[in-house]
Amino acid sequence: MSKQRVMFSPVTRLSGLLSVDAVLEKGKIIDAKASSTMFRGFEQLMRDRKVTDAVYLTQRVCGICSLAHGAVASYLLDEIYDNNLSENAQYLRNVMYAAEFLQNHIRHFYLFSMPDFVKMPERPPFQGQNLTDARLNPEDNQRLVGHYFEAIKAAQRAHEIVALFGGKAPHQHSFLHGGVTVAPTADNVNRAVFLLDAICNFVKSCLVPDTELIAKVYHDYFKIGITPRRLLSFGLFRFGLKNEVYYFKGGVLEGNNLSLPRLDLISESITNSWFAMNNGDLQPDPHKARAYSYVIAAKYAGQYFQVGPLARMIINGRYNGGTSTMDRIYARTIETLLITELMRDWLMRLQPGPPPLAQKDTPIKTQATSVVDSMRGCLLHSAIIQDDQVVKYNIITPTCWNFSPRDAYGQYSPVESALIGTEIPRPDLTYTILGRTVRSFDPCLNCGTHVLDLKGNVKQELMI
Repeated sequence: MSKQRVMFSPVTRLSGLLSVDAVLEKGKIIDAKASSTMFRGFEQLMRDRKVTDAVYLTQRVCGICSLAHGAVASYLLDEIYDNNLSENAQYLRNVMYAAEFLQNHIRHFYLFSMPDFVKMPERPPFQGQNLTDARLNPEDNQRLVGHYFEAIKAAQRAHEIVALFGGKAPHQHSFLHGGVTVAPTADNVNRAVFLLDAICNFVKSCLVPDTELIAKVYHDYFKIGITPRRLLSFGLFRFGLKNEVYYFKGGVLEGNNLSLPRLDLISESITNSWFAMNNGDLQPDPHKARAYSYVIAAKYAGQYFQVGPLARMIINGRYNGGTSTMDRIYARTIETLLITELMRDWLMRLQPGPPPLAQKDTPIKTQATSVVDSMRGCLLHSAIIQDDQVVKYNIITPTCWNFSPRDAYGQYSPVESALIGTEIPRPDLTYTILGRTVRSFDPCLNCGTHVLDLKGNVKQELMI
């Protein structure tokens, strides 16, 4: 039987633009390329700006996980300005960050992932749903469809908590370097507890049993989409005077060997990315031969590592499963439940009082790197400054880890590894199986904007 090329483009129900180019032979995927067709230009936007703009500007990298970029930029500025963080500031920061996780995880399971397993009603936006492997009985299916719509309200409540303390959501305005600009009052804390109770009830009564049901009925997906057991986490929810403590510890897991992450072992590769070096400056090159993605490959110690909730939960001993499609879905739900419990504790520890903000105004460093895990995994911001002005700014998002193009040695990224070797028993299952595995990574490629003409050339450069 001859080889068959399958182009899955665009992959829908995710953030950003993603294409998957797969090659099948004898009913099995033997090659795969994951391509992001959006250019991220925020490093260029940050040049010559005051470094404190990073908190506001880099949040525009994404509308789904904007607070994550504001958080890691704030940690970066804390280090550059040598800020001291109060306990109240850290609780407030982490309450907001945790609420952002809840809205993301709930929305991902129900709005992005669940239609891969549940027959949705034949009305907009579900008309023509491509689900040829629906296994739930009618009663269970109908119940989960109802939860789909309830999930929208639960995610909205999580965003309301962000807005209570952050001023608005998305792109909050109070999680800044030195602390938080919004005062924790009895009123807004009580309102947050009320909203969290409703979210927690939804997670326990819907999300957890729905995940268990999907995992039981589609149990074969514990053997599909398996990646090498190389997992990476920078750690999550920072505490301490200097942000030095992580609630969820970071780690590098290779097989059964666990070690602490070392930032000096992180590298980037543009071998198969639409970029080229021009006088020491990285520039987009949409016509580069053999390149197939705007994602810049991120590697640790020369190898690709999977990042995200599964990595965090395994590294922290909260999940003891494998690295399959269903493991990624299951671990995200476990993390969601854990976060609801943590948020309640942190809200109870908040002391009503003035805004917990203490910003210093003179930088003590001219360069710094800050890391934290975001919803989808490891997030890194680094900056080199001169007189408060940015000389160079760099961002490595979780998508750069999971959706890297292959490197000069032909190594496959986590998502490409997950797809290669997958069996497609019937042609009508091709996009269903591909979609389930790709979406289990919670892809977010909405990392920038690019102005192109129909030939793919840069049409306009915006000087801001």
